[in-house]
Amino acid sequence: MSSLRVPIAIPVEISADGRRAFRLARSIGEDGVRLQRPAPFEPRRPVQIRFALPEETTLIAVRAEVGNTDEDDDAAERSEGRELFFIEPPEADRAAVRKYMASRLGLPG
Repeated sequence: MSSLRVPIAIPVEISADGRRAFRLARSIGEDGVRLQRPAPFEPRRPVQIRFALPEETTLIAVRAEVGNTDEDDDAAERSEGRELFFIEPPEADRAAVRKYMASRLGLPG
């Protein structure tokens, strides 16, 4: 189950076991990102992801897990690999995501 997400369009680098892939993120929340297209890694696999929030120069580099759905329908199959859930992100990275979300939602800083 994911938390509140806001729209975003940023490239995300995903890597594991010497393999690397790039995908476009379509939404972000404090728990992770949702990709436009599935990542080429199996569900539940831990990966390293790197991205920069819009108008920021600092890269966020965190561990994540490739999301897996427990549903048995075609929609679940199509969404598999699109979710990347953060694994214990540093508080500074969480704060940066919260700040971006607040700005997108028009909330006070």
